[in-house]
Amino acid sequence: MLLFIIAGEVLFWIFLLAGVCARYLLHWRTVSTVLLVSTPLIDIVIIVLTYIDLHRGAASDFSHGMAAFYVGFSVVFGPEAIARVDRRFARRHTGLSEAELPAVPTRTSLGYWLRCLTASAITTALLAIGIAIAGLADSFWLIYWTIVAVFTALAWGVIGPLRDRWRCSKRQGEKSDDSLS
Repeated sequence: MLLFIIAGEVLFWIFLLAGVCARYLLHWRTVSTVLLVSTPLIDIVIIVLTYIDLHRGAASDFSHGMAAFYVGFSVVFGPEAIARVDRRFARRHTGLSEAELPAVPTRTSLGYWLRCLTASAITTALLAIGIAIAGLADSFWLIYWTIVAVFTALAWGVIGPLRDRWRCSKRQGEKSDDSLS
């Protein structure tokens, strides 16, 4: 199962890079769109293979839970990753001005935390389906990953605002250093 997750991550980046190359280097807009829109299909394949493995009687292991976690977070954060790569590639390989470049969402710490909550909820739902397929007796690792998903959301809710405060105080420190010179 772990190999499927690794292969899925590699395929995600291959499809993403092939998509932006097709768009900006080869000017194949349709091919680019197909490649970029296909990236979520990789997630579907990973979770379906996970459920098939569990349905065939495999006891859940670390990788079954990790697959659900990967898919949950990929579904939520993948589109923004694609947008950021698209913008960076466009900046480097076109003569577009900043205003003409593809848009990338700007988010606050709260916005990212809400996205993390969404990803954790999707992950938990995928894990619950896995538990239903495998049966409670064979679901230790799926339950473990449910705890990881909940803890990730809680930790993100604490660490995000702390990071923002640190960045803000660092910027204020830099401004006061500049005013002294």
